[in-house]
Amino acid sequence: MRALAIAVALAAAVPATARAQALAVDDVVKKVDVAKAGVETLSGEFTQKNRVKLFKQELASKGRLYFRQPRQIRWEYTSPDPSVMILDGNQARLVTPGAPAQTFDLAKDATMRAIFEQLLTWLGPGSLAAAKSDYDLSATGSAAAPVLVLTPKATSPVAKAFAKIDLRLDPKTWLMKAIVLVEKNGDEKEIDFSKLARNAKLPADAFK
Repeated sequence: MRALAIAVALAAAVPATARAQALAVDDVVKKVDVAKAGVETLSGEFTQKNRVKLFKQELASKGRLYFRQPRQIRWEYTSPDPSVMILDGNQARLVTPGAPAQTFDLAKDATMRAIFEQLLTWLGPGSLAAAKSDYDLSATGSAAAPVLVLTPKATSPVAKAFAKIDLRLDPKTWLMKAIVLVEKNGDEKEIDFSKLARNAKLPADAFK
C-alpha cells in the first residue's frame, strides 16, 4: 500500500510540474515581448565566439549592430575580418572589402529570409509568443540570469541548421544579453551583446 501511495503521489506531481514550467515560460515570453514592443531603435556592440567541436577551437570576432523599426538591421563585423550585412525591408546587402556587393531579395531567398526573420524576432518587434509555431520553448536559469531555450520543431526550416538556441536575458530590461546557437553537428556560436542602447539616435548612414 505504501508503494502504491508513493507511485500515485509521483504521478500526480508530474502534471503539476509541467504546468508550473509552462507558466514560467509564458511569463518570461510575455516580459520579453512587452520589452521588445517598446523598442524603436537599438544599437550596441557584440563579440561572437565560434566553437568548432571537431577541432576543439574557438574563433572570436567583434562587431556592432543597429536596428530600426520595422525592418532595418545593420550587422557589422569590425574584426578580424570586416564585413557588413544590411537589411532594409525585404532587400539585404552584403559588403566585404575588395569584393562587389552582394544583394539578396528575401522574397526569393528562403535562407537569407530565415536568418533575418530570426534576428528581427530576437532583437526587434517580432513576438517570441508567435515563435511557438517554429519552436518548443522552455525556461532555465534563475531570476538573476533567465534563459529562454528555443528547440526547433521538426517542421521548422531552422531545424535543418540548429539543435537549439539559448536566449540569455537581462532581468532588468528583458532584452537579449547573449544568444547561443547550437548547430546540429555540435558546433556553437555565442553572441554576447554589450553597450546596448534602446531608442537612441542612430547614425544617418547606419543602413547605407
